[in-house]
Amino acid sequence: RERLALSRTSRPEERTEGSFLLQARFEPSVLRRLPLEERPGVRFAPEVAMFCFPHGVRLVNASVAAANAIPKVTSFVLTASDKSRMYGACIVWYEPLPDGVVQACVDEVMPECDGVERAAERALAGELHAPEAICLLSSAPIFEALNSCCRQLFRMRLSGGDPASTEYMLTEASLCPLLTTPLPDYGGGGDVPLGD
Repeated sequence: RERLALSRTSRPEERTEGSFLLQARFEPSVLRRLPLEERPGVRFAPEVAMFCFPHGVRLVNASVAAANAIPKVTSFVLTASDKSRMYGACIVWYEPLPDGVVQACVDEVMPECDGVERAAERALAGELHAPEAICLLSSAPIFEALNSCCRQLFRMRLSGGDPASTEYMLTEASLCPLLTTPLPDYGGGGDVPLGD
């Protein structure tokens, strides 16, 4: 959320009527990952961002964000070149985009334009929201558990308060039960104490 990278398929000169920022596609990227280090035998797949946002990242105005206020949970399977699989689930929602990020994006995609044109683009776009996601990966196909954990992590994130504060962020300490609970035997069950 500090910077937007314009997709190679979006060009300001190809825009139709309306705000370019609302028509453009941006490259999805992983902003944070936990655990921070690789696990033995498990390679982190940075391409997971493309599974969370398969059509790229599109900014929306406040009314579209409000109409899509209920987060969406989806699941997927990543297959590596060695035929190994990682199973994933993600929850996607919209967050307001900070004005500084929007202004930096306008400056980057419209470098040839003067300040008046940039201000007009900014005004035309209005308050912008960007999609964000929490994604969980597992070496086991436990989609129901992954989906449930995604919903709980989203609730924990919402209960953290101010989005600008560090307490708002999910930390490795708060996710320790999720990161360290072993999988039960086939057919077995278990609980992961995650949040309140």
